[in-house]
Amino acid sequence: MVSLMKYIEIIKYYEKLITKSIKQVYLQEHLKHPLIEIHKIVALNELIKSDKKQENLVLTTMLVQIALNTHDQIGNHFDERHSEKEQQLTVLAGDYYSGIYYHILASNNNLSFIRLLADGINEITQKKMHAYYNTYENIDIFLNDYELIEAKLISKVASYVNEKNAIPYISKWLMYKKLQYELVQINNDRKTFYQQLIIETVIGINGKKQLKNTLTYSLEKLDQDLSVMNKHQWSNTLEKDLDLYHISLLQKKGNMTLEEGLSK
Repeated sequence: MVSLMKYIEIIKYYEKLITKSIKQVYLQEHLKHPLIEIHKIVALNELIKSDKKQENLVLTTMLVQIALNTHDQIGNHFDERHSEKEQQLTVLAGDYYSGIYYHILASNNNLSFIRLLADGINEITQKKMHAYYNTYENIDIFLNDYELIEAKLISKVASYVNEKNAIPYISKWLMYKKLQYELVQINNDRKTFYQQLIIETVIGINGKKQLKNTLTYSLEKLDQDLSVMNKHQWSNTLEKDLDLYHISLLQKKGNMTLEEGLSK
């Protein structure tokens, strides 16, 4: 069991490493710093910590994830707010981050990990084509599909380090942290691609209030799923209540309750 403060140290270390790796002055001047999903840093660190090449494996996997997330911001109807120049730069940024990952792995002669992540990228792309251009009757069906996208790269890493048994628990844990992050963003009036994706694809969700209620309800269901899995060997490593995004502050302020979620 690792304390939250210890995880914060790990997160800061990898954030600094990632930022240093992707530093490019022109992109920094014209685009926002890419989102670094800290819950994935935590999951990867725990999976790979016994590997001698831990730092490179965590770094390169996160670079791939950042590249995929960056490409999500362009090329479809979710991004009409962006200028043509911004979209072109976003494409280049995603490609740039991908190039760094290939360079790091190739320079370390880690071709097997390149193949593994390439397979993951291919599978994620196929699942995104289905999820992003589909219409969902309810949030449960959407989340079942999106969980495969959210956890795919880390599932590949789990297989690489012979921890396939960890995949069911980690997949649920990653979605749980993803929804916590999104609820905090909603509460702070920060729009994200993921929020807009749900509004565009899930029937009956048409605005901020419905979205917040629906995600609150879904978070509670995931909480119950993880509680059922609390005897899994990974439940003591990646704890359900690890508050990476300070969701507890919303709950204490009364801005997020189960009743609110069920009222949808």
